[in-house]
Amino acid sequence: MSGIRRTRWNEKIVMAYLEDAASIHRRLPKVKVPGYYSYWPETMKDDWERLYDAVNGQALLGSPSAREVTYHEEIMEWLRWLERPQQQIVWMRANRIPWKVLVEQFGKSKTTLWRETNYGLFRIASILAAKEQAL
Repeated sequence: MSGIRRTRWNEKIVMAYLEDAASIHRRLPKVKVPGYYSYWPETMKDDWERLYDAVNGQALLGSPSAREVTYHEEIMEWLRWLERPQQQIVWMRANRIPWKVLVEQFGKSKTTLWRETNYGLFRIASILAAKEQAL
């Protein structure tokens, strides 16, 4: 855990790190299939479109630095400690997906999803605390 500051781990701190990783993830460049390209030029946005993007959070912040990508990869490793559905729920909450969307997608109540999210965050926090004590 080179880029991650040592701290007393709890669910809120783990979620803050995951939200930070989600913001870096959104800034990663789009994956393009090699060999395919478009002849269409990149479109220029006018002032109103740029204002709309800025208000609705679609402004481009630039690609993340190498240090941020490494930090993102370290935090994404934490999700491997959870079961697959729990990984999805925790990651979607880190991306601030509304509960209503999660209820529809997973077919569970908001309370159950909240419990699973907190259990996943608690599990990550306890593993990180155990690793820190072992050092």
